[in-house]
Amino acid sequence: MNAPLPESSSARVRVFLPTYRRHALLPRAVASLRAQTFTNWICELHNDDPADPFPAELVARLADPRIRFVQHTRNLGPIETFNHFYEPAAEPFVALLEDDNTWEPAFLETMLAAMDAHPSVTLAWCNQRIIREEPNGRLTDTHTFANPPPPPSSPSLYSLSSTLYPLRPASARLVPFPHPRQITGALHANGAMLLRSRPGQNYRTPQIPFGCVEAFRERMFPHPLLYVPQPLATFTVTQQTARTHSARNWSAALTLLAASYLKHARLSSEEFRQLCADFRSQRPPMTDALISAAFQCSEARAILRHITPLDWLHYTFRFLHRPRTSFHTLRARSRHSDWWDLLDRETAARFQETPPSARPPQVVP
Repeated sequence: MNAPLPESSSARVRVFLPTYRRHALLPRAVASLRAQTFTNWICELHNDDPADPFPAELVARLADPRIRFVQHTRNLGPIETFNHFYEPAAEPFVALLEDDNTWEPAFLETMLAAMDAHPSVTLAWCNQRIIREEPNGRLTDTHTFANPPPPPSSPSLYSLSSTLYPLRPASARLVPFPHPRQITGALHANGAMLLRSRPGQNYRTPQIPFGCVEAFRERMFPHPLLYVPQPLATFTVTQQTARTHSARNWSAALTLLAASYLKHARLSSEEFRQLCADFRSQRPPMTDALISAAFQCSEARAILRHITPLDWLHYTFRFLHRPRTSFHTLRARSRHSDWWDLLDRETAARFQETPPSARPPQVVP
């Protein structure tokens, strides 16, 4: 790729903007960046398609000195591209604006104020409005959000609870580790976060399914994280995506996420029971991931005491329906030892930095 921006700059935020054949959406993302009320930023716009001239032409046409074009000489793919973005930067903060998403004008200003108020926090993220791209290219506001507040009448351990929703909706909230959604997923989103850049940090991931990259990397961030409930960013459900279509690797990644969490969580019998009940209530049920996780390490096997005959029936049906995926998942820890080593190490570190007395409840009353 071309040389990146100079090692030092007077900017406060370095924004990374990756793109790959998004001619209709890329100008929208760039426009939202240039509309920010906070203007002391620089941007690296990375084109991961060496044969596509459109991004370079767009940058040249805009002639904004804050935007530097970086042409990849080969297609790196999303994981390798994003790993570059999570290396230490010269600027105090790093943000990632994907080419299919946008920011509200106050995104950087609001997120920086939140981080300045919490100088020890490594990462903050905000809520996102969900936009859907139609087959004809039209964008539709779904009037939904990435983190909707849960109905008070039906609390769920797995959904975002009052832990993330303060009494004053505009107030930022510290979120300690662990949160139940981190068992197989993530709380933050790449395109809605602001990361404090520190020398020596290393948030590189192996070649995992792209749909799991936030969950893997979130295990690596020191906690607590900082959540800003305002929808200052949009997430676009696009017609084409970089997320993996490999059921085998996706299943293996979810299994190792769950296994590493359960290994170090040291849950009580009641917490295991509640966790099974909550995963059972998902649509589709997620108890298969818990069963698979129990086969990866002995510390997770206590959860099998709370697996019902119906759970086993569902697991057996899935196993027989997709035997190759199922056998691959059973051997996930040995087949993907680099994934497991990272998750095992980083999950242990996250639990160690939050003493049991300071952890949020793992059981909903």
